[in-house]
Amino acid sequence: MSQNPKYLSAICQCGKVKFEATGAPILTGACYCTSCQQAGQQIAQAPSAPPMLDADGGTSFVLYRKDRVHCVTGQEHLEERRLKPSSPTRRVVATCCHSAMFLDFTKGHWLSIYRNRIPEGAPPLEMRMMTSERPAGVTIPSDVSAYERHSAKFMRRLIVAWVAMGFRRPQVNLGRTASRAP
Repeated sequence: MSQNPKYLSAICQCGKVKFEATGAPILTGACYCTSCQQAGQQIAQAPSAPPMLDADGGTSFVLYRKDRVHCVTGQEHLEERRLKPSSPTRRVVATCCHSAMFLDFTKGHWLSIYRNRIPEGAPPLEMRMMTSERPAGVTIPSDVSAYERHSAKFMRRLIVAWVAMGFRRPQVNLGRTASRAP
């Protein structure tokens, strides 16, 4: 089954949790920030957890407007993980199989669905960001644009999406919110 470009499914490793996203994504990228690396390493320590980090230490994601993503099945298996209790960034994991599903910047209007949770038809990578924090010894491929921080293109796309949403910031509610470190 191939993905419809206006519809995307994200599924946990065991299949109990499924998300659907509609419409075109804001963008597809890979982040190399220290927080993403740290969270990816911590989440990967859970038994049988699928990797969240790419082989080069980046975290690939497909960024969607929050109003275009919903949980179809398995919401009771979702749990947030934060590096610090006060962090506005939370990673949401399917506890049934320890699959990291998405990153939610709670003060924002977008969700970053982990690209490795999309079984087929994931949009191609468009950019790499926060490359100044990449792991030591990693050479960034030249297949797409790479930015040391967040690029103007990234920020412009976020703003355009927010305008299209009427400047709303929908909340993403989980079945469980046992906030703990990854």
